[in-house]
Amino acid sequence: MKRVLFLTFFICISSFVCEAQDFTNVSYEEIESSKEYVNGNIFQKDLLLYSKTFELSHPYYADKKHVRELKKETKKLYKDFAEIDDIKTFRCGLQALTSHLNDGHSQVASGLSTDMIYPLYLMFDTKDSGYLLAVEDDYKEALGKRLTMVNGNPISDLMARGQKLISGDNEIFKNSQLSQQLQLKDFWEMCGYDGDEIVLTFEDNTSVTIPACTGHGLVIEQLDMVFDSPTALKEVPFCYAVSDSLSICYLQFNMCYDSLNYPQLGQRFDDFVEGMMAEIEDKSIQTLVVDVRNNGGGNSGLCDLLLSYLTDYDKMKNMGCKVRMSELLLKHQPNLSGVELNDGTKPDFGDVFDYWKIKRENPEEAASAHRINHDHDKIFKGNVIFISGRSTFSSAGLLLTLARDNNIGTIIGETSGHRPSHYGDVLRFNLTNTDTKATVSCRHFTRPNENLNNEIELVPDIVLNLSDYTMEKDPAWEWIIKNHTL
Repeated sequence: MKRVLFLTFFICISSFVCEAQDFTNVSYEEIESSKEYVNGNIFQKDLLLYSKTFELSHPYYADKKHVRELKKETKKLYKDFAEIDDIKTFRCGLQALTSHLNDGHSQVASGLSTDMIYPLYLMFDTKDSGYLLAVEDDYKEALGKRLTMVNGNPISDLMARGQKLISGDNEIFKNSQLSQQLQLKDFWEMCGYDGDEIVLTFEDNTSVTIPACTGHGLVIEQLDMVFDSPTALKEVPFCYAVSDSLSICYLQFNMCYDSLNYPQLGQRFDDFVEGMMAEIEDKSIQTLVVDVRNNGGGNSGLCDLLLSYLTDYDKMKNMGCKVRMSELLLKHQPNLSGVELNDGTKPDFGDVFDYWKIKRENPEEAASAHRINHDHDKIFKGNVIFISGRSTFSSAGLLLTLARDNNIGTIIGETSGHRPSHYGDVLRFNLTNTDTKATVSCRHFTRPNENLNNEIELVPDIVLNLSDYTMEKDPAWEWIIKNHTL
């Protein structure tokens, strides 16, 4: 076990808000001149602005039927908001309004207080259960135990309540967010659990009662989250190691960002990959392992670059990409103003258009900022193994989807929180009456294999539980050593 001071311990509340990005104030004359807006309280006013932003900007609401459903639910919520007087209930209500979209990129800053917390971390490593990964020192005997009941109710009841307050691509994503939010006493209250303590009951019929506290000065006992293997998590965007004896190159790809996005990272991904591939060729390495279990996404251009060394990039089947035209989109991406498609049409506000059919005077303007490999002789001819985890999301999930639909390598590990065909490319906006920050997706990405567009998950070829830290060794690495051939 590992002892850590309880400072920010795992807490992550709508992390997108912390990014150094602009949030555009939204305003609609049609809404602000309406009777409902003029006579409403600040929560009702911003509800109307939030709903209108999704109606005009999100691809899902290009369908008039969906707009009618949104307006119907907004009307119900408007009545409920007449009775509230706190920001956390308001913001949770907004999130619940659009959670049915199953869009992990469309989020609302929670507004939940971190003043009172429960000093624990529940790891939901399956869809319907979890175990105690970390807890305040007084309750360390419960570490690693799997929960069955919370305050006398089945753990599934808590999960169902919590998931309704979270927007995510699928249950895996929602449970990952739930693990983090359940440190906050406010969130438990939103789930219907009042009081100043919670009772956790485990499979062995033992229980612990944990009171809420401020968190100051606490010491937390935590299961060691680093497996005893070469795959131990490194605090870098990407790194690799070559084992001559095993003929394996292990690439740990932790985030889809490099110095082109953030100069402080110090290295371009194309320089890194070119060096790695040169060493692979020089040493005749037979297996490349790409570990994205901890990769939450970023710039998909890095994934394109890597794929160009694993398959013929010019023949690779790519993701479909539809964009919803809106005023908010143009405020964030002014380069799309006046855009013309190959058929000569120009999208109006509200239209959904095919991004790949934009007419370009200079085709190279759409090219990746990274040096894509077009040399067939440099394509890796050996075995490729991808490691997927519950935290694999966005661009990293896109990498696995393209690998699957282009028959590149083998995927092992966990089903991720990423939906293969998904919404993305966030637009950031602010609701001025309550100063609430939120995001809305403006694109819908569809996988190359259109027959599988309705799949909500990408299940690995070999399913392994990589989130059970009661194990000493990494199941993914153990599987690779056992099954790869020299």
